[in-house]
Amino acid sequence: MITATQRKELEKIKPPKYREKVKNYLSKNGHDFSLETIQKVYSGKRKNLTIEKAIVAVFRNYMKDQQAIDNNINNLIDDINSDFP
Repeated sequence: MITATQRKELEKIKPPKYREKVKNYLSKNGHDFSLETIQKVYSGKRKNLTIEKAIVAVFRNYMKDQQAIDNNINNLIDDINSDFP
């Protein structure tokens, strides 16, 4: 079950429309859960290991994408600063 403390930390990296992304992730892996069930698991009202694993995977992928974008932007800024003294 996702605890309140864990949820507080997850809120820092929660992707937009995470429920839909989790639902799509689950669908690709042969599972069909409602958005309501996904929300209940995320909010800690229900326990489902399959959905919890999907939430972790979706949030991790989102965080990695955000970090990659941040790194690309920082590299671009470094390139701009080195080309234009």
